[in-house]
Amino acid sequence: NNDEIDLREVGHALGRHRRIIAGFTGAMVLLSGLYALIKKPVWEGQFQIVLEDKDSSQGGLSRAINANPMLAQFAGLSGGGGSSLETEVKILKSPSVLMPVYQFVRQQKQQQGLDVEGMRFSSWVESINVELQKGTSVLDIAYQDTDKQLILPVIRLISQTYQDYSGRDRTRGISQ
Repeated sequence: NNDEIDLREVGHALGRHRRIIAGFTGAMVLLSGLYALIKKPVWEGQFQIVLEDKDSSQGGLSRAINANPMLAQFAGLSGGGGSSLETEVKILKSPSVLMPVYQFVRQQKQQQGLDVEGMRFSSWVESINVELQKGTSVLDIAYQDTDKQLILPVIRLISQTYQDYSGRDRTRGISQ
């Protein structure tokens, strides 16, 4: 019937098992230290792109609804999912834009003597993080790799391929 915890009993119980606790703690510290020494460091580079918002003519309410799908759902309106900015994010992660970058990374790793036979686009693209900053048309792009020397060229190539892709629409419009 006593709902109180006696801290002295807890202290005595821990004291009786101090060797087990110390052994377990020591083993975990040793294993985590070994892991830290063995694990290759992962480097990251990042940059931002400001996307052209084709929906910029819409009013403040429409922009607020597109920025917050929960608000759209509450109001019973459609919002969020059909945004042209979200489409641009998906396009940037697509093979049509990133395949030249993937081929470049594959070639660089092969020149370093690494086995690239098992390297697939679907697993490589996970090292690229593309996020649209909420409520803006700013896109954050980050690339991670264990090769520090590869980060900057890959970031530049991603930026260039996306600029080439987005400029394609402008060039097509001018030629027509």
